[in-house]
Amino acid sequence: MTRRAYGGLAPGGGDALISTAMSWGNLLFLSGRAAVDLKTMKVVSDDFEEQARNVLDQCVEALREAGSGPEHALRVQCYLLNAEDFDTWNKLWAEYFPAPRPVRTTICTGFAVPGMLIEVEVTAGIADGPQ
Repeated sequence: MTRRAYGGLAPGGGDALISTAMSWGNLLFLSGRAAVDLKTMKVVSDDFEEQARNVLDQCVEALREAGSGPEHALRVQCYLLNAEDFDTWNKLWAEYFPAPRPVRTTICTGFAVPGMLIEVEVTAGIADGPQ
């Protein structure tokens, strides 16, 4: 098996510091996604649902670029700033991930970037093997 990197994230607009995704065989691991403009390091919205949709859209795009998709998600880890956003997160979760839905952990925590309300990591399978 080989390790393969997909894309790169460049916080602050410099060189790519983090791979967008990494595969090992048929497993795909996405870096945590946040609704942050990587050049300015500012959040794109102060609304939870807008941030969450931005993050989930980024996840779907990264999965597709690597030959996977939300239907192949195996595990999702979500970090929320505010527990009161949990119901909205559940609504969006059901919208973005088809049944049978992946396993999930949701944790309430703080973030290094001011204004961040959510971060999401995804582990998925690549249906046809490594691309």
